[in-house]
Amino acid sequence: MTPELKDIVEDAYGVFGRYRVTTPTLTVCHCNVCMTEEVEQELIKTPLREIPADLLAEYTNSAHDWDDGPVAREMRYFLPRYLELIASYDPPDYIGLDICLRRIGRGGWRSKWPAEEEQLIDRFLDAFLVASLAKLDLVLWPVGWRLDFDFADVLTMIVTADGNLDRALAAWDQAADPAAAIHMAALREDVLILNGRPCLDTPFLEDHREAADTVGAFLMRPEVDRRLEAAFFTVPDPRLQQILSDGLAG
Repeated sequence: MTPELKDIVEDAYGVFGRYRVTTPTLTVCHCNVCMTEEVEQELIKTPLREIPADLLAEYTNSAHDWDDGPVAREMRYFLPRYLELIASYDPPDYIGLDICLRRIGRGGWRSKWPAEEEQLIDRFLDAFLVASLAKLDLVLWPVGWRLDFDFADVLTMIVTADGNLDRALAAWDQAADPAAAIHMAALREDVLILNGRPCLDTPFLEDHREAADTVGAFLMRPEVDRRLEAAFFTVPDPRLQQILSDGLAG
């Protein structure tokens, strides 16, 4: 976790610290595929900073309903721990990072929550996006070397959390190369041309077509080609050079 993210997470514990779980139960589903009552009690009794990702994932998977009263306060109680686990790349969701904050996206936090809470979430999303650009570990696939971390997961999380996509893309655009350019090149492989427009192809954005189009257009700009070309000559690793080259070819 970067120092900036650590500071933001600590700020989150302060900003959202007014919220508590004061009821003996949570607003969750207890059907056969959701949360058991035993797990519910374990989650309630575990100190917030000690809740492991798999236990909080039970809440993510089972908390379906929303209201702007008790449920909103309950979610905001857990939110600092969500942010801390996300910043540690240990997302509290069995699906992964992509939609682990979808519940606040459905809750309308941007228009309904106090300004200090809104600003903190925006700060976190910006800092997490920039921090994720440093993830350049490689994995060998049958088609060649690829980045082990899929930056589309970060963008998808921001969109499904109702984050500000234009702000996120601006932060990416202003980030330093070669890391920013390498992730742009890698994601170009997921861009399709649909109805004459570039579109980021990811199943989690099927209900967010405008956002998928926005990311696709961002990635296929001519200035991105120039960044990839310039970055190619600054990285000594031929595997990363190949990713940049493939991005240009696409």
